[in-house]
Amino acid sequence: MKRFSFLIILVFPLFAWTQEQSDSLRREVTIEKDFTPIVRDASKINTLPEVEAPTVTKHSIQYSDWTIPASLEASAVLLPPSGFDDPLRKNLSRGYFDFGMGNYWNMAGNFGYRILQSETDRLGVWWQHRSTSGTVDYNQSLPGYDNSRKMRQLEEQVVVDYRHAFEKLDFGIRGGYRYDSFNYYGLRYPDVQGIASLGQDINRFFLKSDVVSSNIEAPFNYKASLAYYRYGFQRGYLQESKGAAENLVEADFALSAPIDSRSNILLDGTFDYIGYSQLPSETGYGMLSLNPRYGWRSDRILLSAGIRADISFNNGTIFRFSPDVRFDWTIVPDLQFYTSLTGGKRLNTWHRVSGYTLYFNPSAVVANTYVPLDAEVGLQVNALRGFSIGLSGGYEIGKNILFLLPETGVNGEFTGVSSFAGIDAYGWKTDIDMSYRYGTAWEAKARIGYRQWIMDNGGREISYNRPKWEGGVSIRYTPVPLLDLEAEYEFATGRDYDALGSLADIHLVNLKATYKFTPKFSVYGLTDNLLNRKYDILYGMPAQGINFMFGLDLKF
Repeated sequence: MKRFSFLIILVFPLFAWTQEQSDSLRREVTIEKDFTPIVRDASKINTLPEVEAPTVTKHSIQYSDWTIPASLEASAVLLPPSGFDDPLRKNLSRGYFDFGMGNYWNMAGNFGYRILQSETDRLGVWWQHRSTSGTVDYNQSLPGYDNSRKMRQLEEQVVVDYRHAFEKLDFGIRGGYRYDSFNYYGLRYPDVQGIASLGQDINRFFLKSDVVSSNIEAPFNYKASLAYYRYGFQRGYLQESKGAAENLVEADFALSAPIDSRSNILLDGTFDYIGYSQLPSETGYGMLSLNPRYGWRSDRILLSAGIRADISFNNGTIFRFSPDVRFDWTIVPDLQFYTSLTGGKRLNTWHRVSGYTLYFNPSAVVANTYVPLDAEVGLQVNALRGFSIGLSGGYEIGKNILFLLPETGVNGEFTGVSSFAGIDAYGWKTDIDMSYRYGTAWEAKARIGYRQWIMDNGGREISYNRPKWEGGVSIRYTPVPLLDLEAEYEFATGRDYDALGSLADIHLVNLKATYKFTPKFSVYGLTDNLLNRKYDILYGMPAQGINFMFGLDLKF
């Protein structure tokens, strides 16, 4: 697999220069950081959320929604795993290729090409590679443990995407395969019973199809999909044990029917079934989620009011209910108020939690989380030219909120993997987001977030892998149209592991420069962890020190 990646990297640039040139949107190479401090239960953005169903209109298939990896950009540090996520970047060219290499043998590459494109059909394929194989210094000194460990990780994945536009609906089918190979580095005692090997291999693939209505004259609009995901380990947790596999079947739908010009009725539903092989103690289970709601809008107000019902089969409490209420009010054009009351049961499958880390126990099923209430209120102010500020706060209560703790053997020796602990807890959250733009030359963003989690049983404050404080500042400067310069500072503090002690605070300074020779060819250089800070990504897992990467980006 590694040899295959190198052949593509060496051969493809020669092919790219022979392709027909056409105008395209510029895609910047961004820095992906070497830690993911917290699995966010809710993603907040500066724009107000929509509360009505999207309007479905008939349109031709265009390049702008080209499917490419969302979470893998050129990066010097590669620990946070990527996935089969939907794309976040857009590209009007028919194909693209980028590749970068740095110290620690860090490598990241992407390739994508539209095989077919027309008014009714689109067929494309994309591939991505990333790997690392470097020695990292450990952040703690413990008896009987080496001062350094080699961190090895390889990821290869390929996805094929096809979509056809019929007269009254669009049909799509998408499939992919991903291979991960990595070692359990970091705080792991060599003679402890547990993980059968220092190395692990994961094979996963998925197949998903969907239909979306495109008839604007229909009495209601709909969207439905059916998907299958498989996640399989080669090795289990115990010595000589075979790896287990998770099989997930997911079906979902969304319906929207207008009442009048200002209101509509919506119904979303999802059914999931999860089964495991090579885990005799685990049986399959399923869950049906229904989310009916009413939507109303005026010139200044958006309202959505409904309820979510989760019906579980062979997985604890059968019926779970939670609110789904969202209210947005534009008080004046530059002052917006929003609030939401949501919740629900979340299935913590291997497929889902692997988006946070691959280093969890390969023979343990993760507990599912139920959130009776997740409340948030906020203000967005855009009164000054080029400047905006957002203030928000909230409260969340949940059963089996996930916290990641290091796995230990019978004698308290670390095994090199972590386990997700489901803890009943409630938490307070506050965020401040600011942004400023001066013409096209300057852009700055800043964020500070605070989280306080408290156990229901005993009222003790907990954090573990969830930082109490996190945030950062980023500045982009474009002195001339061909050159982009970026500087970034990120921090995460307050990760206390009780008797194990607290982890060192994270303070990272990162720099990046991108130079565009033409609209279709650019080069970049970046440096992460410029201050060479020593810290743990997760407990017992040291991060890379100062590192750099250089690369190129082609569109054709």
